[in-house]
Amino acid sequence: MKQLIRSKPAKGSAGDSLKNSNLVQLLKVFSREEKTEFGKFVHSPLNPRNETARFYDCLKKYFPNFEDINFNRQTVFAELYPAKKFSDAVIRRNASNLLKLAEDFIAFRELKEDQIAFSNLVTDYYLRKDPGNLFLRKAGKARLLLDENPQRNENYYYRLEQLNTSIAYYYSKEDATRKKFDNTPERIEQTWQFAIHALLSVYGAAVNDMLYFNKKYDIELLKPLMNIYKSKAFKRNNTTEVLFYCIKLSTDGRNDETFYRLLELLEESSSLFSKAELFGFYISLHNYAYERSLDPKNEIWDIEFKIAERMLELGLITENGKITSEWFVNTFIKAIRASKLEFAENFIEDYREMLPKTERENVVNTSRAELAFTRKDYVKALEYLAKVKFNNTWDKLRVNHMYVKIHYEMNNPELFYYITDSFKHFLKDEPSINDFIKKTFGNFLNYTIQVFKMRSGEEKPAGVNLRKKILNSQISGNKWLLEKLNELTGE
Repeated sequence: MKQLIRSKPAKGSAGDSLKNSNLVQLLKVFSREEKTEFGKFVHSPLNPRNETARFYDCLKKYFPNFEDINFNRQTVFAELYPAKKFSDAVIRRNASNLLKLAEDFIAFRELKEDQIAFSNLVTDYYLRKDPGNLFLRKAGKARLLLDENPQRNENYYYRLEQLNTSIAYYYSKEDATRKKFDNTPERIEQTWQFAIHALLSVYGAAVNDMLYFNKKYDIELLKPLMNIYKSKAFKRNNTTEVLFYCIKLSTDGRNDETFYRLLELLEESSSLFSKAELFGFYISLHNYAYERSLDPKNEIWDIEFKIAERMLELGLITENGKITSEWFVNTFIKAIRASKLEFAENFIEDYREMLPKTERENVVNTSRAELAFTRKDYVKALEYLAKVKFNNTWDKLRVNHMYVKIHYEMNNPELFYYITDSFKHFLKDEPSINDFIKKTFGNFLNYTIQVFKMRSGEEKPAGVNLRKKILNSQISGNKWLLEKLNELTGE
């Protein structure tokens, strides 16, 4: 709140303190509906400051992105106070007041949409004020809201236990010995459910980070926690089972049996979790499937696509009408590898506008090139690749990978050897590429060159031995490579 604007802004420039304020950054992310509702909120009796409402009316002219060249604190001040000398302190005060009002609006809107939390607050108020039987009536409605919500995660059990604790307190005021009413057994069970859900969830995140990001955490208590979960005294259910198998997939149960059991459980019980929880579970499946796909012996492409398609259906990789380039490419490639070409083509058209503007053309052109290549239209694929501007390392990796395959298919030795040599130097010299990526792409290059030489007669056929080497190596693009080898050996 204190750092609303910078100390030395450039007048009327991109460095303007109002343009870069926390207030404007917040207003930028408001949806059209939220902006409309916020305008009503600003002009309601909930805002006693007329000056703040006028300030908002000035700002809304620059919605949605505040990119107008005339937008700066001096212009806004002149519109608010045409006869006064500019005062940065006044702009600061208005920005601070409007930001506070925006935060109140967010809290009010979020609470209004969360009917369970809203109901619980009213229930707690009735419990404190003791207005006759209003508490029990509201508590009953709160329980109905909880049960109508399909989610059965830690939040559900926490809220249920809190509600039952309030009910127990209400009755205890006239029945301290709990002879007439006693819900202690239910509260014990609900507390255990909440605790086990919460602990399995946080340990699941911890072991995942230890597996992929080389993190070091003290997980000594994980083993006794898992033993409690497996004990007969604990009442297991679908949600705790999902959490349990997520931990197993990142620890001592990292195998296909665990993977398929977790996949099956999520198919059955996705409605029991929030989107944030589901995203974490599906990421675990996604990462395991990707690792398995690097082994050419594992034809797991249909399962990979199934996971990607399910994440898309559940809204796990789109947010407010947007999708990152990484998830767009990831989903598209999964469709290509599973030979779902119609899905891939429709996906480009249906989701292209969700991509960040600065990355959209690159992502769409590389995707269309991949689709054209898969359909064996190599000239069209090259036309799309020629439009790509390298913005990052991943763009270079993906485009060079395609160039190698295209020039192999077009049987152009000069261009094939040029691109493979250039690609090797790139892998060697680029510091941002980790050893694992260098290995998988390096293996792809080396084996593709060997297959190319076999086809051209530069090397003697080594089909059986080469196939064994490929099958025992981690390779980016192994499916295509094996197809090319099979074409030479007749397998």
